[in-house]
Amino acid sequence: MPTLKNQITAAPLTIDGVSELDPDGHIPRDVLIAGTIGRIPRWPNFPADPDDFTILRVYWRQDGATDEIFTATYTQADDRPEFTFPITPEQMSVDGTAVIYYELEGFNGNLDPSPERKLTIDHELAPTLRAPEFPDVNFYGYINCSSAPPVWERIRVKILSEPVFLNGDECVLQWQGFDSLNGSPPVLTPVHEFRRTLSPADVSNGFVIDIPFDPYVRPMVDNDSALAQYTLFRAGVSFRKSRKGLVKIDRTLPGSPPCGGEP
Repeated sequence: MPTLKNQITAAPLTIDGVSELDPDGHIPRDVLIAGTIGRIPRWPNFPADPDDFTILRVYWRQDGATDEIFTATYTQADDRPEFTFPITPEQMSVDGTAVIYYELEGFNGNLDPSPERKLTIDHELAPTLRAPEFPDVNFYGYINCSSAPPVWERIRVKILSEPVFLNGDECVLQWQGFDSLNGSPPVLTPVHEFRRTLSPADVSNGFVIDIPFDPYVRPMVDNDSALAQYTLFRAGVSFRKSRKGLVKIDRTLPGSPPCGGEP
């Protein structure tokens, strides 16, 4: 039978950036991007003898799977008011709800789990950045057979510089074609992605992403359109999204096949 000296009580943990007043534990976007620190207060009857110890294990449960994300062993020499552990962006990369808790194991083998802390992870972004532009459209917003560069070569998409850009950010541009002039279904292409890691020049001046004709533009022939929208990622976590940019595409020529050929 363990003595009172070896009994421990696991208090609730706290997480930097997550409000203790929020029972659902919504994690702010800056915390999702940068990671954070979990804090555990010193437990009663912390090891007081040189041969005594406590093992701390921190667990993360999500989608039915429980992972041990941190473990450490503490002795009398490690005594302090609180104990910290890292929570990385990778551990918070999956949207949904998660539970985090820790367990203390005394040298006698008794286990004492802490109360569970619910966390809510949501990477969905509202579009706040300026829409991509199409520098080669005509007065009516079309790319057509008279455009330069020729529509059968490529369509240029201009990403304007934004104050949030940093060197090393990843821009993921999504492109999709539609059988309409307003970017509404029916669709003519799947969603295609184009990725670019930002350089210092990109950050300062913006940049252009080329959409090759095949297979991304060819399906649009007669008064069709495409939408372009990008998302910024930092350390693998999305943190900003643009509004959608619309371009009208027409490759018809009176009495002739479409410029660039049939779809």
